[in-house]
Amino acid sequence: MARELTAVAVVVLGLLDERPRHPYDVFQTLVERGDARLVRVNPGAVYHAIERLERDGLVEAVGTERCGNRPERTTYRATAAGHAALRPALTSYLADDRPAYADFPVGLAHAPRLPADEVAAALTQRRGREAARLDTLRARCDEVLALGLPRRFLLDGEREVALLEREVAWLDEVLRDLADGTLTWGGPPPDDFLAARQHHRTRTSAPARRPADRSTS
Repeated sequence: MARELTAVAVVVLGLLDERPRHPYDVFQTLVERGDARLVRVNPGAVYHAIERLERDGLVEAVGTERCGNRPERTTYRATAAGHAALRPALTSYLADDRPAYADFPVGLAHAPRLPADEVAAALTQRRGREAARLDTLRARCDEVLALGLPRRFLLDGEREVALLEREVAWLDEVLRDLADGTLTWGGPPPDDFLAARQHHRTRTSAPARRPADRSTS
């Protein structure tokens, strides 16, 4: 494989490994299955991914089709090399330990710079959005499970439901503690903390003492 597969390339290659498709069918299937929530994807991104996969020999054109007066669409399928590349790519993603740099933790880290009411307003907005996502995703998962889709095809959705449930519950807790004063707000870190941190730094940065020489002549 010429280069490591991106997340978009993995989901596109996975669909083309199922059966031949034209690029717009790939995009429609991603949206229909809800996979568009996993990667930032649009028709242009799908076309670009297929072009790169074709250059790398992982997919190939197998024909064209025309629907009504629309332009001809080229159909692609995964090659033997593409099928072989998908397995290690998927196992790598499953075991991945690369850090993900999201925006929300940055906001949390610097939230004390804001007044408490602004923090509460922003977190309330986030809580409402995440709760709506949770309801939508939970309903979608329940729907396809009821239609007979085995659970193994929904592990990504199941994980996201669990994470959203925990985040909404955590946001509720933080907002409640902000409202009743349990979570104190305002001012710099206390002097006791600053003194303790300086003591810890001094202790941990001190050079290790060499053991006394106990040898005898």
